[in-house]
Amino acid sequence: MKLGLMGGTFNPIHIGHLKIVSKVLDIFDLKKVIFIPSGNPPHKNRGEIVDASHRLKMIKLAVSNYKRFEVSDIEIKRKGESYTLDTIRQIKETYGGETDIYFIAGTDSALDLPNWKDPLKILSLSHFVAVERPGFSLKGIDEKYRKRIITVGEISIGISSSDIRKRIKEGRPIKPLIPKDVEEYIRENRLYI
Repeated sequence: MKLGLMGGTFNPIHIGHLKIVSKVLDIFDLKKVIFIPSGNPPHKNRGEIVDASHRLKMIKLAVSNYKRFEVSDIEIKRKGESYTLDTIRQIKETYGGETDIYFIAGTDSALDLPNWKDPLKILSLSHFVAVERPGFSLKGIDEKYRKRIITVGEISIGISSSDIRKRIKEGRPIKPLIPKDVEEYIRENRLYI
């Protein structure tokens, strides 16, 4: 079975995430993609991240109409810092060692791969799929990593979670950038204000 994993803070999830995952799912003919919100990400400024329960709920709302998208809370449940390597191992245990894991990330995240816990082990346990983002090139990453990363051409989205958070703080519209249910959830729970 070919299984996609999309990890991240999803702070908040937006239309761009859904477009990227849909494209990768089709390119590699994946059975499904599991969205995995990070619990305690070691490389992020935690002061800007809303509680994991909110991020999990927003992802569930965003993917509810996609048959081949699922959501997992395994990183949220994990104690301490959350590492991609541990997540991939846990998913392989759950779905069986023969499962082909396609870990989906943007080129911005892929550039940081050498700083992750045991990056070469991550690359040996999964197909690391880097979706090109404007302004980020894998040319800056060591060849031992770059040659094992599958690059997918840029999927034009022009959306970032940080821009959405900024728009909310400034009282500007976010309607076309995130799913309607997610927008309503953010407003009801007064997130990012």
